[in-house]
Amino acid sequence: MRTRIIKAFSLGLMACAFALTSCRKDEPVIPKPDNKQTTIDEIAKVRITLSNGHLHGTKVFHYVPSGGTFTYRNIYDRQEYTFVKNGDQWVLSSDAPYTDFIGYQVQQYDANDPTSAAPDYGAIIYLYNAKGELINDQYASEANRPYYQFFFYPTEAKDFDGKSISFDASNPTSILKYVYCDTNVWNKSASKSPQDDKGNKLYYFLKDTEPIGIKGYFQNPTISQFTLNIDLWHSPKGKLEEGKASPFYAPNATVKSGKQLLHMSLPMNVYASKDFQDEVVSYMDEDYNRRVDAAPDNEKENVKPVPYPFEKLSDANKVYALRIVKLLGAKDWESVSLDFFRYYKSYKHNNDPEGYF
Repeated sequence: MRTRIIKAFSLGLMACAFALTSCRKDEPVIPKPDNKQTTIDEIAKVRITLSNGHLHGTKVFHYVPSGGTFTYRNIYDRQEYTFVKNGDQWVLSSDAPYTDFIGYQVQQYDANDPTSAAPDYGAIIYLYNAKGELINDQYASEANRPYYQFFFYPTEAKDFDGKSISFDASNPTSILKYVYCDTNVWNKSASKSPQDDKGNKLYYFLKDTEPIGIKGYFQNPTISQFTLNIDLWHSPKGKLEEGKASPFYAPNATVKSGKQLLHMSLPMNVYASKDFQDEVVSYMDEDYNRRVDAAPDNEKENVKPVPYPFEKLSDANKVYALRIVKLLGAKDWESVSLDFFRYYKSYKHNNDPEGYF
């Protein structure tokens, strides 16, 4: 009798459990990380490169180095920054190549195609341990990447007259945009990936639920000066909430329950519309080609470009011209315009996979 009662009670519990399971089968299941993190080195140095490029797709950034030689600082190709730890603070190294960024406002050339927006600045973050060894593989590994994410957000935005520019700190995309372009092998190109014998790409972009921030690109929608803040968070509980990752500018509560490992800041100078440089180069190129055509054959190679005269600039472009002269610490506008032209003449398209995300 006692055995039958126990059996009946057990069957009742099973039926109840089955009923509860049946009621829940349609509820969404939120994936949780397996928390199989591997040992990881502490970061002792960070190097960041910002490369001027364009898009061939939402994540297909393409950097084309010009190979030009310039009188002043090269703001046309790649700008590089090195951060080191000073006490509890991360600061720009005293021997960092650059201490601020100089670039252009993004503009969309085709209203129906967001990927026509340019310039885009490809950002790659290199992490080093105390021995000077590159450790990106550790942070971007399949085991560890569910727990690490870089965030990027602007503060202290102002115009070049020092007046504050208001923006929504909870969604600062009027000042700064960023797209995560991380790949399963962090330093390989997804868009130029070789294939295996079954036609599958060896390298591919990670899903939107796997942002890291070691590789991506920035766009600058507003002519402004601001501070770019770069934070790295470690979140042992994972970084997703309701199956979604945080936006690039704001870690969610799950991420913030972890630990902020890095905070770096970089002064940004978005000094002009790209149209400004394009207009100057177009004028100089037309003038140069006209003089080459008019020159005798034996003199064509001796024709030199002539600077864009300051007085011929529009009033708006004169403001940009004086601004870039100041930012570069240049002698005068005319010498800067020659650098614009050198960049244009040395720019060559290539299909080097190293230039593609």
